[in-house]
Amino acid sequence: MRHLSILSLLLLSSLCFAQQISSEGIVTFTYTNPDAQHVCLVLQGEYYDMAQQTDGSFSYTSDKLPDNLYQYYFLVDGNHVLDPLNPRVMRDVNIYFNYLILPNDGTSLMEYHNVQHGTVEQVYYPAAGNRMRRMSVYLPPSYSTGKDYYPVLYLLHGSGGDETAWLELGRAAQILDNMIAQGKCKQMIVVFPNGNMWQDASPLADYRLLDGKVKWSNRDVRLNGQFEETFSDVMAFIERNYRTVTKKHSRAIAGLSMGGYHAMHISHYYNQLFDYIGLFSPVYSTYYDPKTTNTENTKLDFPSNKNTPRVYKNVQKDLQRQFKTPPALYYIAIGRDDFLFAENVQYRALLDKQKYPYIYVETTGGHTWDNWRHYLIDFLPRIF
Repeated sequence: MRHLSILSLLLLSSLCFAQQISSEGIVTFTYTNPDAQHVCLVLQGEYYDMAQQTDGSFSYTSDKLPDNLYQYYFLVDGNHVLDPLNPRVMRDVNIYFNYLILPNDGTSLMEYHNVQHGTVEQVYYPAAGNRMRRMSVYLPPSYSTGKDYYPVLYLLHGSGGDETAWLELGRAAQILDNMIAQGKCKQMIVVFPNGNMWQDASPLADYRLLDGKVKWSNRDVRLNGQFEETFSDVMAFIERNYRTVTKKHSRAIAGLSMGGYHAMHISHYYNQLFDYIGLFSPVYSTYYDPKTTNTENTKLDFPSNKNTPRVYKNVQKDLQRQFKTPPALYYIAIGRDDFLFAENVQYRALLDKQKYPYIYVETTGGHTWDNWRHYLIDFLPRIF
């Protein structure tokens, strides 16, 4: 089968743009391949047939799109194909997408702007079991030119993510650069550990497999307490190697979904270390029953028996210790259509019963990066 090369397509770009965005937010997507029989645009998980034009190209024009970040790719005769005219690519688990941003006051923070930029490093730290595990670290714009010490936010990914997820899908570096430049949040160090204990690093760096299969999520491993119990390795490395303020009032931890679960349990286990906690669409329960989890029969449960990992043995007592001197911020955010909504209702009822103070943000939408990026934007000005 004959295909146009990327170079040939780039030479045609003056005639055939991959994305034509009108001022009204209407986008025309174009794909050129004279050998293709059927081309489909996959936009935000929805499928749209593209019409073949007289010049042999395929195009689709959207309705007016709300300002947002959009992921897309082409399905060409059943094959996943990236847009050769759009260099903007991101990875979600093991799937690559192109993306475009329709900016407004909120989504503009996710875009690249001509401001002072922080630095992102990927570093390996010594962990239990004689392992070297990787994390990403964002250093604020003034870090390299001064001698100041900075507060630290530990920002945790969800199932399927890794130490690059918040940077790629979450646009965290762009959000931080823009909010710092606009004076909307403090300069801070942000640490992105890898919460998958079966990996030492992202699959792009660590190709070792578990049981011969690439695992994007493993609930049994997530629930064994190992990440929470060894989180002190992450903190020790950061506080030894970077200029950090090592006080409770200068430490924050937040995460989405599985990362919210980790943030919640790390913050009660190390109950005097973090003054700011952010839980974005989080899981809470250490009890897993596939028959009831994520259904109307979902149960919030923190069992404690001889087989319970120590980080989960005394959740309610740890929470009591944590809130004896309440955190400066305990932040919970979730969408009304999120499949974890019922579990979050139950957890807030537990906090209400004990009169533990927290901030609750409820939005539209579900378990999506659209929400998590906006929760981060809302969370950052509240800390430090």
